[in-house]
Amino acid sequence: MFENYPPKSVVVGIDGSQAALWAAQWAVDEVADTDTPLRLLYIRELSPNANRRETREVLVAAEEAVHNAHAAIEAMGKPVKVEMEIVEGRPLPALIDATYSTRLLCIGNTGSGNGSDTGFGSTAAGLVQSAHCSVAVLRGDHDEDITDGRSIVAHVDGSPDDDPALEWAFEEAKRRNAPLVLMTAYRSGFDLLQNDRILYEHDRRMQAILDRYVAVRTPHYPEVHVRTITAYGTFLTHLAEHAKSIQLVVVGANQACELRQLVGPTGAFASRHSDFSLLVAR
Repeated sequence: MFENYPPKSVVVGIDGSQAALWAAQWAVDEVADTDTPLRLLYIRELSPNANRRETREVLVAAEEAVHNAHAAIEAMGKPVKVEMEIVEGRPLPALIDATYSTRLLCIGNTGSGNGSDTGFGSTAAGLVQSAHCSVAVLRGDHDEDITDGRSIVAHVDGSPDDDPALEWAFEEAKRRNAPLVLMTAYRSGFDLLQNDRILYEHDRRMQAILDRYVAVRTPHYPEVHVRTITAYGTFLTHLAEHAKSIQLVVVGANQACELRQLVGPTGAFASRHSDFSLLVAR
């Protein structure tokens, strides 16, 4: 996927939380056996009035968090080049700055900003909207490299903007040995809903697009099992109905409506009884 580009690092936001350790472990598979380094980034936020003792305590906590993450990665026993960096600043702006020099930023959701009923913290929601690279927001309490047989679900809409989501979805399915679901969800006005012919034609057209996506990519990913879905309704409704069978959701950064639903107040509907993670593809 990235063979024609220099190996930018994959960045993991570290904050001392268990969720950040899980993000670091998840990111290992993104770079294992490659020349791409994994950069553990801790943003040290200091009060303007911090005294020397407080400054030292924050630095010690940062160093401990980064070294714990490094130890967790080493314990996995996979060949990875690890870099560690501690910078001073506010978490969200500093993480956004980091997205200029990486192809993927991974964060753990639990420790990323204030918790909310949506299942996504404030920092995660900000990065989804403002990052300059792809962003993976890892949810759940996993503390080891586990085999997960649940699906990866990618939402597409038939536009040229689908390409990043498709590339990431197929790569992640291959990398994690997971089944892949390519789907599109749509809504219509009441008048169109009463017209079976129009709904049938829409389904036929979108199914043809999904079939073409599969035909183009499966020769390059013969090990990936793919199925396609066209669903009437919202993407969020589909996720809510199948949440327990999904490990990762892939959405293109240009699908603003779907992203607002996922990380906004309505997102709790889909994420309440699940721990699926989110990858926003750019």
